[in-house]
Amino acid sequence: DALMEKAGMAPSQLDAVIFGRGPGSFTGVRIGVAVTQGIALGVDAGVFGVSTLQSIAQGCFRVHGETHVAVSLDARMDEVYFAVFACDDNGLMQPVSDEMLVSPDAVPELPTEGNWCWAGSGAERYRDRVLNASPGARIHDDCWPMAQDLLALGMAGVLSGASLPAEQAAPVYLRDKVAQTTAERAALAR
Repeated sequence: DALMEKAGMAPSQLDAVIFGRGPGSFTGVRIGVAVTQGIALGVDAGVFGVSTLQSIAQGCFRVHGETHVAVSLDARMDEVYFAVFACDDNGLMQPVSDEMLVSPDAVPELPTEGNWCWAGSGAERYRDRVLNASPGARIHDDCWPMAQDLLALGMAGVLSGASLPAEQAAPVYLRDKVAQTTAERAALAR
């Protein structure tokens, strides 16, 4: 309500609600989707989900001017959410690879074309592994999912007619298992 008042708009003027669809924290992603559906259903607006990884890449472009970004987001349990993005002619980061959940040691090689950098909490946490796989790589540890980057990417989708009905807002998890057993944690510690 405060945001709509500040913008001088009524909620009924919304065409769509843009949201971070994940991957990421199960609880955070679910809350984001639930709030999105509540707002959109309440004002009969569409929804458009943006990848968390893509929003980090967009922020890396906005903050550092990087046009080729490998994003590695710490997924816990010695795994990362990973994808690769390149900037298009409109200044929007577009996927070059599928999003995946992998161990830091199993991250695929980066494409040969482009001057690649790394961003995200996974690149920061597993810095030594990233530098072994990509010697001399630039790692930006100050790029996080930000609303302005979700908006930049989401507006392009909404304006192209790709918004969905509110009930179709859905999270993207990439992982079905959310915790390790005591035995699995002990085996990793060894």
